[in-house]
Amino acid sequence: MLDRNLRSAKIGYCRIRQISTGVRDTLVIDIETKKAFAEVGGEQNIKELGISVAGVYSYMKGAFFAFEEHELSQLGEMLKDTEHVIGFNINHFDIPVMEPYLGEASFANIAVIDLFEHVLNSLGHRAGLGALAKATLGEGKSGHGLEALQWFREGRVEDVKKYCLDDVRLTRDLYEYGKKHGHVLFESNIDGKTRSVPVAWGQAVKKPIRAIIEEALGSRRRLSIEYISSQDNDGLGFRKTRLVDVYAIYHNDIEAYCHLRQALRKFRIPRIVKAELTNDSYSIPRDVQSSLF
Repeated sequence: MLDRNLRSAKIGYCRIRQISTGVRDTLVIDIETKKAFAEVGGEQNIKELGISVAGVYSYMKGAFFAFEEHELSQLGEMLKDTEHVIGFNINHFDIPVMEPYLGEASFANIAVIDLFEHVLNSLGHRAGLGALAKATLGEGKSGHGLEALQWFREGRVEDVKKYCLDDVRLTRDLYEYGKKHGHVLFESNIDGKTRSVPVAWGQAVKKPIRAIIEEALGSRRRLSIEYISSQDNDGLGFRKTRLVDVYAIYHNDIEAYCHLRQALRKFRIPRIVKAELTNDSYSIPRDVQSSLF
């Protein structure tokens, strides 16, 4: 639960007084609604769901905040000094629901990192916060959104706050894990195996990975890559550093000689999270050239 797992950050339900310091904040946001989609006529009426609780983690303050509907102006004040917002499915759910309260312009100049979209684009199908957190962090969600809806109707607002802030914490910790390791994990419904999902959130990319690979091939310079394997088959982790000589580039793959495996291997470009040119050069063997081109 939230109270048990938080060490350094405190939970605050206090009124916020904004002090301009020149340093802009990063917020993790999650909301709980007053109504379900069935009650408002479907997703096309998402702005009519209403907010029961908005949960926030402020990196600048190192604290959690929970706002009820009548307190949302305080969240609006926080957003004025915010540079980044992090959430899970925040672009297509949380932000549209918040807009009637905060105005559409509230997020206009804020960079939004939607963990759900990153995972969907990398994985090719949906994965929920609970499933990702369980495989990656070793703990799942403390409840379900429909339970929070029922608690609100029963007047159990404090329970809704705790549940909402627990989701905020899971979102923050999932983001921090992906930022540190370059991937998050999920358990496949097909074979039950734990697999990795490459992510690039929180990383400053000076040059696209593909451009670096193309430069390596064109100049015949050995490449140092950090690669996220789909499975941890050797028990050494999903992320490994490899030295490779690029022999060919296809649509989303490269064919390269891997010095770790001492053999020709195919690598998925979306799973390469870092690439650096070395000072070592290489040549493509004649017998390999005929099979590649």
